[in-house]
Amino acid sequence: MSPKELSKQEAIDLVTGAKILACGGGGSELNALKNINRVYDKGSNFSISDLNDFKQDESICIIGMVGGGITEQDKLLVKDREIVQKKPMVAAVKELEEFLGIEFCAFVATELGPNNSIVPMMVATEMGRTAINGDCCGRSKPMISISTTRVAGIPIAPFSIVNQYGDVQIIKKTVDDVRGEQIARTASRISGGSVSVARCPMTILEAQKAVIPKTYSVAIKLGKEVREANENGNNPIYSIKRTLPNMKHVFSGKVKQFSRIEEGGFTSGEISAVSLDNAGDILRIWYQNEYLLSWRNNKPYVTCPDGFYIVDTQTGYGLTPWENDYYENREISIFIQDAPEIWISQKGLSIFGPKVFDNQWNEYKEASSFQ
Repeated sequence: MSPKELSKQEAIDLVTGAKILACGGGGSELNALKNINRVYDKGSNFSISDLNDFKQDESICIIGMVGGGITEQDKLLVKDREIVQKKPMVAAVKELEEFLGIEFCAFVATELGPNNSIVPMMVATEMGRTAINGDCCGRSKPMISISTTRVAGIPIAPFSIVNQYGDVQIIKKTVDDVRGEQIARTASRISGGSVSVARCPMTILEAQKAVIPKTYSVAIKLGKEVREANENGNNPIYSIKRTLPNMKHVFSGKVKQFSRIEEGGFTSGEISAVSLDNAGDILRIWYQNEYLLSWRNNKPYVTCPDGFYIVDTQTGYGLTPWENDYYENREISIFIQDAPEIWISQKGLSIFGPKVFDNQWNEYKEASSFQ
């Protein structure tokens, strides 16, 4: 079956929908739109394919960016470095292909997010391939070791790491996926906060056990509905509810306080909001790149791996703690959604359940002055 070609508007709608579904992370929307313009202005286009479109012995890999907040001291490490690699993601794929002696038929996203959903399609277009209509999380997550491939027993290595300064690494083997994450995160921290990684080479047969299917189609539909609601003067919150009936609209309120700390390759902090319906109803969210833990009136509320989606009440567009989206009195609406079935298993929860972040949350809490 031939890949489905996306119009430029569908690609933009994908970014809009993915930003909502990403739970605050997934890369820069601005970079995603620049990448879309770069491809379509040249007369090219993106395409997506379902896993069933390939032979089961063909191979794919995950591709995406690894990065996050870094300190001013980290930035000094590359301050005077010349940018020599303009296409580090393409280079990462080629390095892994050369090491393995194979050619990937397609690429799959590490997660659902504004730019990290665009990256596989952009690289696929550059290399004459296609991207998979699906991803390896169902939302965004703060670490590449948090992956449905890990639940399915598909190892992270061998994998490649390439940065824009010309450094290339092939990691032949790691103790486990967590160690692989640490290696990639360290490379990112000393590379200006971002590296390109091609990892988890797998057959289509293996991918069918791990990849969450058709997430691109869902994001495109959601983005289209929100866009059209704004164009036609309709209520975008109703459009979200109609498009994703399994979502629950659980909170409408105003931002009360916001904090952000950037270090160690992560962007972390808290958001608090007070309900518009009940002034005593206060919701707090802790994020590490993405929304992970929450408390409602000081009682544990929604946590990863479930979806936790925050949008602007007036527009329905997704918000991210990476930018200046959170300011006092901004009206927000929050939706939640149960995690895909693969995450609800005992192994899935051991990889992406709330207890995974106990240490990070406690360290943040001790260092934070958030009230």
